[in-house]
Amino acid sequence: MDQKQSFNLNTDFLVSFTSVFMKFVFVIIFVYVIVLILNFLRDKFVNKVTNARKDDISELLIILNKIFFISGFGFIIGNIVQFIFCKMTHYNSVFNPINFKGDWDYLTYGVILIFIGIGLKAANKVLKNDKIE
Repeated sequence: MDQKQSFNLNTDFLVSFTSVFMKFVFVIIFVYVIVLILNFLRDKFVNKVTNARKDDISELLIILNKIFFISGFGFIIGNIVQFIFCKMTHYNSVFNPINFKGDWDYLTYGVILIFIGIGLKAANKVLKNDKIE
């Protein structure tokens, strides 16, 4: 296997992690929406008693906040460990300057996920404060 083929495999591998994460998030949202619809239909036709407590969206925001926040740190730690292992394997070669292009993709994705998690937490806080008034 030559150098060009291994690079292509690594590129597909990078796309795989981020796409699997996004598919996981979409599946969670899709299942949660189905549960919301089923609960709505149950309350509408079966129980016929109104429930004043509606924290459905708040619970979804809490779940997504935790997933994005934890996954963001996971991507950052994974990228740092991957970078260290990659540099350890090339340690015996001539000292090459550090190439930051393409080595920190997971790190930037992790930082973006952390900021999305912080935004979801702020949205949940605003939603809670809006319900109190």
